[in-house]
Amino acid sequence: MKDSRKSYYLIVLMPILYALLAYGVANIVQNSGISPSGMDTLSYLYKGDVLYQAVREGNFWPLFDPLWYNGVELMRYLAPIPVYLLAACEFFGGSPIGGYPVFVMFICVLGAVSWLYVGFKVKRPYFGAFLGALWFFMPNNLIGLFYEGNLPHSVCIAVLPLLLYWVYDYLQWRHWYTLPKLSLIFAFISLCHVQYGGILLAAFLIYFVIDGMIRHDWHRGVEIFIALALGILLTGVWLIPSRTGGVASESSLEVMEEFFQSMFLSINPAARFQRGCVDVYFGLAVLLLAVFGGFLSKKKSMPGFWTGIIILICTSETLYLLFVRVPGGHVLLMLRLVSMALCMVLFSFLVWDTLKKGWIVFFSVLLILDALPSLPLILGSQNGLLPEIILADQSDKTLVGEAKEITEQRLALVDESSLGAMSTFLVTGYGEPVAGMYGAADESAATITNIKQIDRALEEGNYLYLFDRCLEMGNDTVIVQLDIIGDTSKAPFQKMDHAAERVGYQMAAHNDSYRLYKLNAEGNWGTITKYRAIGIGSAAPSIVRQFPVMEETERVNLNEFTFEELKDYELIYLAGFTYDDKASAEKLITDLSEAGVHIVIAADGIPDDRGSQNQSFLGAICNSVSFSQGYPDLDTIEGVLETDLFPNGYREWSTVYLDGLDEVWGTVKDEGWELPFYGTVKNENIVMIGLNLTYYYGLTEDEGVGRLLSHAMDLSSDELPEREIVPYTVQYGSDRITVTADRDDVNTGLAYHDSFTSDQDIYSKNHLTYVKSGTTVISLKYPYLNRGIAVTVTAALFILIYTVHKRRLQTEQPEKEVG
Repeated sequence: MKDSRKSYYLIVLMPILYALLAYGVANIVQNSGISPSGMDTLSYLYKGDVLYQAVREGNFWPLFDPLWYNGVELMRYLAPIPVYLLAACEFFGGSPIGGYPVFVMFICVLGAVSWLYVGFKVKRPYFGAFLGALWFFMPNNLIGLFYEGNLPHSVCIAVLPLLLYWVYDYLQWRHWYTLPKLSLIFAFISLCHVQYGGILLAAFLIYFVIDGMIRHDWHRGVEIFIALALGILLTGVWLIPSRTGGVASESSLEVMEEFFQSMFLSINPAARFQRGCVDVYFGLAVLLLAVFGGFLSKKKSMPGFWTGIIILICTSETLYLLFVRVPGGHVLLMLRLVSMALCMVLFSFLVWDTLKKGWIVFFSVLLILDALPSLPLILGSQNGLLPEIILADQSDKTLVGEAKEITEQRLALVDESSLGAMSTFLVTGYGEPVAGMYGAADESAATITNIKQIDRALEEGNYLYLFDRCLEMGNDTVIVQLDIIGDTSKAPFQKMDHAAERVGYQMAAHNDSYRLYKLNAEGNWGTITKYRAIGIGSAAPSIVRQFPVMEETERVNLNEFTFEELKDYELIYLAGFTYDDKASAEKLITDLSEAGVHIVIAADGIPDDRGSQNQSFLGAICNSVSFSQGYPDLDTIEGVLETDLFPNGYREWSTVYLDGLDEVWGTVKDEGWELPFYGTVKNENIVMIGLNLTYYYGLTEDEGVGRLLSHAMDLSSDELPEREIVPYTVQYGSDRITVTADRDDVNTGLAYHDSFTSDQDIYSKNHLTYVKSGTTVISLKYPYLNRGIAVTVTAALFILIYTVHKRRLQTEQPEKEVG
């Protein structure tokens, strides 16, 4: 009776104490002088504001936001729960910035109450209350919230103790009613961060394997895994549209590498003093606890300790070298699992009920001490500098404030998001917003390929391409950050200004770090463009940046093109193309060449012949060859070329030479053999180039190779497409976009989405929307809705059937606690 009364007081008292703690943390954060910190924080505050403003107008699911990425379907691709939560926080905070401390308070209380609930359920309420207070301050949780600014991830972390407890509950007692709880909470996590939900399955797979080895019972782990998977499918009404349509980005190997690090950094407490709180931190104290518990704890707590250790090992750079070679390994972003590993170790610590109090106190003190060096993430400088002052200062430094005053249609801040989400927030979320070419949610951007091309052009110093494509994207103002320019010429700024003037931009302002350019165009406008050349294939974009007169296309399969579509181009460049029907592809290229179209084919990008590893096309056969450090002298139609060495990181150069050329224009000597790499095939209008010369030129801009390529393609890097600016009008409604133009084939500059439908003719080129003359009404609809509903309903039915089935079995055969 006495214990029950104490528990009752604890239930009432602790949430109040947690709320006071959260309020104190929020005040400290507000006065930190760095709030709202976090690389992505401002992007999520903007998304919450978009939803909040829409809800105020009675629209609870805004279909389109014209301010980001030339128009974006935010709610389609963004997990909805954090966005709704941030909108609610803005309601209480009065503004996006004011809502941030409210969000911090919510995360602090939610995580603490989760541990408190678990502590009561395992009959260790005081220990659970302590872990609840500690959980928010665990170093890796602070890094996720205040350094990375991954707010959806923070929501997931706050409910991890509940998820882990229900997993534990079913493993121990096999309560049938726990299964739907698992499905529902996993659906909640998936609607916060679907990639995190997916990778959590990998963590639980490790957990269930260890648990099965210890208990000699695999069935319960399999049953839980099914319930979790059904939880993900339960989100189908959102999941199917968000994963369909070609915009949602997949994890690349380059991104994957960022989610592994030296294990020494993960457990070295001194690294936070040397490098700052910028690395994912597992914790030395947690590791000591996990090793101690892994060897000495009981069956029911041992799996969590060992799973935590294994996850730590899997985050190491050594394991990255293994995972990168595993099919599908690109989804294993292991550093994202560190907080789950921490939760497993702390949960096992909680349920280890035979551990002596002295050891509990010892490890609790270690955990607290290990968290202290991460507190600067919350404290900042405590100078009380308001977020509005920080934003105003950055707006002046970046010239964004001045640019917004003169922007009439769209602003491009070309800075590779060097300020994190602040770059985009300054344009679209701070002060009087204007539309921007950039955003802070690449997975929802239909134009992300265009944007990356422009970023690369700035790095390489291809300024003509940069400004011409900014014009294509509908930007009347362009800000360029100078710090990221890779141009090593003597006068890069003069070169940039000259390129801008050729396209039609005039410099309006500049400082030591930024240059602002303005186009003389009023109101809304689009472009009508004629390109002399087109590049087709996955490797074409690199050469297009060198020759802006060449058009890009998102299609890479030759069988998707027609003769009529391509016959008006003077030149077609093929690099990294594909085909379904080789004979049809060869006929198309031959017919085009006979009609007078010049064809240049990068031989390294020719597809493998079906059923073999051989590369051949139009009778020419590719043979492998490799060089170290640099090419030998190239004997070409332009004379003998002595090229620069291969760039660092490319010193071993694997490529191809060509057999079967009709007329050889270039050879290279290798071990006494003269290998042809350059010449014509079929007729003089089809030229093939081997040795991966076009890619080499993209890396080095070697002048001799440039002249050779210009000879093959009859193009100049100073040549621009014929681009005409034409005015049009556009109106945005909650479910439609209305465009009125006086000319045909107007590029509106609006991103094209697969959800667009219209009774008038609209089409996409290079991810942008083109319209005919007259008034065009584009209807906005939530795509793939019926499929999504079907998946959600099916998953709900399976969960119901699965739960009823387990209930019946357990009624007939009552389960006992295991372990």
